[in-house]
Amino acid sequence: MSALTIRLATPSDRDAIVSLMQRAYRGDESRLGWTSEADLIDGERITPDAIDQVLQNPLHRLLIAKNGDGQLIGCADIEHLSETPDTCNFGKFAVEPSLQGGGVGKVLMEAAEAEARRSFAANRMIMTVIQGRDALIAFYARRGFAATGNSVSMADIHTDPKMTRGHDLILLEFAKDLDEG
Repeated sequence: MSALTIRLATPSDRDAIVSLMQRAYRGDESRLGWTSEADLIDGERITPDAIDQVLQNPLHRLLIAKNGDGQLIGCADIEHLSETPDTCNFGKFAVEPSLQGGGVGKVLMEAAEAEARRSFAANRMIMTVIQGRDALIAFYARRGFAATGNSVSMADIHTDPKMTRGHDLILLEFAKDLDEG
């Protein structure tokens, strides 16, 4: 972990971020890790245009993690929620599948929380996880996230039923209070 570098993403990182997110969540390569959605969801996880929009939006801070060789191995986005000024949404979180479980995600989450406090004076972070992803939910629980009781159907977000293979996947909301410690 000592060779890990975390910084804000730039437009030149866009294609590597898209590729990483695809590898971490879709297709056979994603099955090397434990965050794969390959058996649940089809299609692209993220598009280059979506990353461009995030990078251009002053309410977002997209962080990337690189190893000692300069390879992108992780990313995470925080979005300041203007309707709840003390809160940021945590998303676009991915770690290279072969490195999942090695601590990169934990360090990247800590950096995202610090960035939320520093850039937006946030004291709360929210996120969503697909219902039934017990190992992933446990990972976030170990990092202080707790279920809020709120949820949304993925069909409300993605209108193409082929993407979710016709299943009504439910996204559960989790929240964490950010402290200075």
